[in-house]
Amino acid sequence: MTGVAGYGAPLGPTGSCRWTVSLWACALGIGQVAWWPRLPGSADLASVALWVLLALSLLAVLAGGGASTVRHWRPLLIRLLLPFALGSCWALTFNHQSLEQRLPADLHGTDHDVTLQVVSLPQSGPAVSYFGRSSSSSSGYLDAKFRARVVDASDPRFLHRDLELGWYRMAHRDAARLRAGSRWQMRVRLKQPRGSVNPYTFDYEAWLLEQGIFATGYVRERDRPPEFIAPGRGLSALRERIRDRLGSMSTAGGGGEAYRHSGLFRALLLGDRGGVDGDTRLLLQRTGTAHLLAISGLHVGMIAGFFFLIGSVLSRTIGALRASAWVGSAARLLRMGARGHPLFLAGLTALLGAAAYTLVSGAPLSAQRALFMTGIGICALLFRRRVGGQLAFAAALCGVLLWQPLAVLSAGFWLSFIAVGALLIRFQGRHVQSAPTSQSLNAAGISGMPGRMAESLRTAIQGQWAILIALLLPSTLLFAGISLSGLFLNLVAIPWVGLVILPSISLGAVAPEPIGGILLSVADVNLDWLLTFLATADSYVPGWQPLPAVRSGLMILAVCICGAVLLLPSGVPGRALGWCLLPALLSAALPWQRAREPGFELTVLDVGQGLAVVASTETHTMVFDTGPSSASGWSSGVSIVSPYVLNSSGQHLDLLAISHGDLDHSGGAEGVLAELEVAAIAAPGRFVERFRGEEPIHATSRCMAGQHIDLGELSVEWLWPRSDTISGEENDHSCVALLQWRGVRVLLTGDISADVEYQLAAENPDFSSVDLLIAPHHGSRTSTSMALIQWAAPERVAFSAGYRHHFGHPHPSVVQRLSSQGVALFNTADTGAVRFNWLPGAMSPHVYCGRETGKFWRTTGPLAECD
Repeated sequence: MTGVAGYGAPLGPTGSCRWTVSLWACALGIGQVAWWPRLPGSADLASVALWVLLALSLLAVLAGGGASTVRHWRPLLIRLLLPFALGSCWALTFNHQSLEQRLPADLHGTDHDVTLQVVSLPQSGPAVSYFGRSSSSSSGYLDAKFRARVVDASDPRFLHRDLELGWYRMAHRDAARLRAGSRWQMRVRLKQPRGSVNPYTFDYEAWLLEQGIFATGYVRERDRPPEFIAPGRGLSALRERIRDRLGSMSTAGGGGEAYRHSGLFRALLLGDRGGVDGDTRLLLQRTGTAHLLAISGLHVGMIAGFFFLIGSVLSRTIGALRASAWVGSAARLLRMGARGHPLFLAGLTALLGAAAYTLVSGAPLSAQRALFMTGIGICALLFRRRVGGQLAFAAALCGVLLWQPLAVLSAGFWLSFIAVGALLIRFQGRHVQSAPTSQSLNAAGISGMPGRMAESLRTAIQGQWAILIALLLPSTLLFAGISLSGLFLNLVAIPWVGLVILPSISLGAVAPEPIGGILLSVADVNLDWLLTFLATADSYVPGWQPLPAVRSGLMILAVCICGAVLLLPSGVPGRALGWCLLPALLSAALPWQRAREPGFELTVLDVGQGLAVVASTETHTMVFDTGPSSASGWSSGVSIVSPYVLNSSGQHLDLLAISHGDLDHSGGAEGVLAELEVAAIAAPGRFVERFRGEEPIHATSRCMAGQHIDLGELSVEWLWPRSDTISGEENDHSCVALLQWRGVRVLLTGDISADVEYQLAAENPDFSSVDLLIAPHHGSRTSTSMALIQWAAPERVAFSAGYRHHFGHPHPSVVQRLSSQGVALFNTADTGAVRFNWLPGAMSPHVYCGRETGKFWRTTGPLAECD
C-alpha cells in the first residue's frame, strides 16, 4: 500500500495484529457480561478488581511483557487475558451501577415533587381515555410523552436521573411551553423501569436499562398543577426551533403552510418520528427502507460522506488556486495540519458535519456510536499507513463498549457493526493508491471523469450489496422477517436520501431564508418522488415477508459462514458456495423444520393488563384473546402475539377467539389479522360481526355453550355464553372455553364475574377437574369465587395482569383463596410469559417463565412457580 510522503514509520502487520487482538479481547470481555444471568459481588468490589488489573497491566507493559524474547505465555497473558479481564471488570462495575441507579422497589407507585428539565423533544397528540377511546371530556386536551432529568429533589437519589414521563389531558397552553430544555416543577408518580417479557419480541426493560432510565411515570396534575419555571436554552432550544422550522414553510403573508412531508423531515434530521403517519411507516417496512427513519450509523455516515465530498471539492479547488495570493495563505493554513495531505480538509469537514448532525439529532446512543466510528474511519483514512481497517474496526468496537457496555443489548449496535464488518470483508485486499495530485488530475482531464464516476458507482453498488447480504440474518432474528424488494430498492433509496434529501434538509434547517425554504422544498419534492417510487415498486415486487427466525445454533453458524464467504472479494476460490446462505436462512420456514414432537403447549403471553393465550399442538394453533392496543398505534397483536405465533408455530393460525369487546382483550385482533393467515374467528354474540367484511376471508362463528371446534387432537368446547343475540361487549358476555388434549384440560374464562361462575357450576355439575385455569378478569375480587375453585378444582392457575397495576390484580383475597386449596399460582407480572408444555404420557407439564431466561436485570415475583 502506497502512502503520502512525510509520514512516520507505518504500524507493521505484526504490531497492528497485536493491537487488534487486544482490542477484540477487551471488547469481548465487556460485551459478554451483559448476558450473565446474575452479577456477582458489588460495584465497589468490581471497581477494586478493575484497579488491581490496571496496575498489573501497567507493570507488565513496563516490564517489557510484549517483547519477542519473553516466554510464549506472557504475550498471551498480556494481549488476551488481561484485556479480557479488564473489559469484564469494567462492564461488571458499570452494570452494577446501572442496576443501582434505578428506582427502588419500595418507591414503586409513589408520588414525588421534583424540579425537571426536559431533555427530549416532547411527543404530543389528542388526549384519549385510559382504554384508548376518544372521549368528549378529553376534547381540546393533549397527551404528551417526554424524557426529563431531575435537577432538584428532596431525595438525593433522584438528582440528575432521567425519567420517562407522560402528561395526560394537558392543556394547549402547557403544551406550548413543554419544549426541549424547559424547566418545570412537577408532582410525578414514578414506577420501576419494567416491561413485558415474551419470546421473540422487543425487550423494553433492557432498553430502559441501556438508556439509563431511573424510572417511568406520569404527571399528577390533579394533585398539583405543574409550574413552568424557565424556557429552554442552548442546544435544546435550537433543536426545538429546527423542529418548528421543519414543520412549516414561510409564506409571503407571514403565515405558514405545512410541508407535505414535514414528519419525515423531523424523523430524518432529529429522530422525531411522531409525525410519520402509519401508511408511510407500513410502506417503508414492506420495502425494507424503514431503517432510514432511525438515527443510526447510516445517517451519520451519509452526512459525513456528503461533507467529505464538499471538503474534497474545496481541497482540490484550493490546491488548484494555491498559487494565487488571495488564497495562498488560507491554503497553506488548511494544508499545514496534515503536512500536505490532500484529504485533510475533506476529513475535517466530514467530521465536523457528522458531529453537528449528531448534536442536532439529540445525540442518541446510536448516533454517538456512529460518530465514534466515523472519527476512527477518518483517522484511518488520513493515517492509512498507521491504522489498518481491522484495527480501526476493533478500536471503534472497543471504544463504543467502553463508553456504553450495555450497547450489546441494542439492535442498532449489531446492525451498525455488522454492516461495517461486511464492508471490510468485501473490500479487504484492495490497494489504496495515493491521492491524485493536481498535476495528475490535469493530465487525466475530462476524459478520465466518466471512468472515475463509473468506478465510484460500481464500488457503491458493491458496498450496498454487501450490507444487504450481511443484514439478512439480523433482520430475521431481530424483526422476524425480511423485505424481498429491499434487496434492490435500497440501492436507490439510500443514495437518494444520503446525497439529495438528507443534505437538503440539514442545510435547509440552518440556512437563512429564502435559501432554507428552497432547500426544504427540494427535499419535500424528492421525498414525494421517493415515496411514489417505493409505492409503485411495492405494487409489483414482493415486499415484507414474515419469516421465522433460525433457531438452530448450527444453522445460524452456517448462515454466518456462508454470508462471510459470499462477501469475500471477487476471485477468491469457492466464493460461489456462499450462495448456500439463502437455503440456510430460509430453513426455519421449511416444513421439515416446523415438525415437532407430539405435545400440547399453552402460553400465557405477558401483555401487561390484558390477556393473550396461545395454544398449539404439532399440527394446529389457536389464539384466545390478543391483548391491548393504544391510541398511539402500538398493538400487542403486532408486537407480541404475531411474532410469538410466527416463530413458534408458523404463519397459519387455525382459530382466533376473542372473548369479548374490551380493548385489553380484543385490542390486538386487527394486528393479528394483518400479520397472520387466520382461518377462522370466534367471538360472542353480535361482536363477531366486526370481523365480517363485504368479502370475508375468514370463517366466523359465535361461541355458544354446547358447541365444539376440533383442531386435530385439540378440542375446543364452548361453555358460555348461552345466547347469540348479546352484544359481546360486556365482561359477562365473555366466551368460556374448555380445551382438551389427550386428557389435559385447560379452562379459559375471559372476564366473567362470580355470577357467571355460579351458573357454570350449576349447569355443569359433573364437570371434571382442570389442569390449568386462566383466572377470570385477571384475578379481580369480583371473580374466581370459591364456587369456581371447587367446581373446576384446578391444579394450576395463571393470572394475566400488569406489574403493580392500579387495579391491584390479582386481588389478595383471590390469591389467599387459591393458596388455601394448594393451587400452584403464576402471574405474568411476576413471571413474564409463562409456557406450559405437556408431553404424551406426562402427568405434569414443564413450566417455563420468561423472567427465568438468565438476564441479570430481570427479577421474578412471588407468584412464579417455574421449573
